[in-house]
Amino acid sequence: MENPIDIVITWVDPTDEKWQKDRSNYRNDSNESNGIVRYRDWDLLRYWFRAVEKNAPWVNKIFFVTYGHYPEWLDIDNDKLVIVRHEDFIDSEYLPTFNSNVIEIFFHKIKDLSEHFVYFNDDVFICRPMPPEEFFKNGVPVDSLSWNAVSAKAGCSMIEHIVLNDMELLEKHFDKRAVQKKQLGKLLSLKNGSAALKSFFLLSWKHFTGIENPHVAQPYLKSVLAEVWDKEQDAMLDTASRRFRTKEDYSLWIARYWNLMKDNYVLKSRKDELYYVIGNDNSWLAEQLNAGKRNLICLNDSDDLDDFDKTQKEMKDIFEKLYPERSSFEKTEK
Repeated sequence: MENPIDIVITWVDPTDEKWQKDRSNYRNDSNESNGIVRYRDWDLLRYWFRAVEKNAPWVNKIFFVTYGHYPEWLDIDNDKLVIVRHEDFIDSEYLPTFNSNVIEIFFHKIKDLSEHFVYFNDDVFICRPMPPEEFFKNGVPVDSLSWNAVSAKAGCSMIEHIVLNDMELLEKHFDKRAVQKKQLGKLLSLKNGSAALKSFFLLSWKHFTGIENPHVAQPYLKSVLAEVWDKEQDAMLDTASRRFRTKEDYSLWIARYWNLMKDNYVLKSRKDELYYVIGNDNSWLAEQLNAGKRNLICLNDSDDLDDFDKTQKEMKDIFEKLYPERSSFEKTEK
């Protein structure tokens, strides 16, 4: 492969007593989005590794970003695995941190990380074989651009606020109408599906109202994130100072937006991607995965489950049927 492609995945062990103690020292219980569901472990990580090894064997290295812990079954001596602790790339004055935005905006400082990398949350799975060209083509990310509108609904989550913060940064460096003029064909492409219609109706707005955010694996260029830091260091450091997510944060999405504004990407279709909220009955999900209808899926946790243990077993059974064979990232049983 001309340009090696790495994967970055972040993971937290919510049962780690030291992590729990550190978190309790700083925790703000009034902050709902930093609650337990954000850290609840579905015990599906081994299937994540199995899926990557089977469906993306071309991956150069997997950078496993963690507070310092990792599953006991994980073979940390695997040549393709790099354990990265927060202190390895985040300045000590900002640690410990429980803010995913902080962890992510420092990715460009991970030692030996390739220029081309794909970021996975641990709830995002690659569900069928995908060649590297589905993430990078001709050295640039394969991505999509669709306008969106930030909604000020009652009780809105902090995500809307963070997106608006990112839009404010974009306004300082890019002109929406100039972007539209250059990329009109991409914005209104049939590859964007129904999102193209939304973009069409938002064309008349002079300023950025929001950008569609796919909740799946995202390709990044390390140099673009470094460029954001170079242009907006104060904003990045302001976010770094917060140990938990807040409405004032900026996010890693800004690096994606930045790259899109530069028209430095190849347009893709997202029709085979799926954002799925885990429910009490997940038979439809099993059918979709068994039939190979999806390439990438994000499994979103829910506060509304009747029986977490029962649903967790159901999810593990679904993935065990899909990926029953142990990967090289798992220790050999003695």
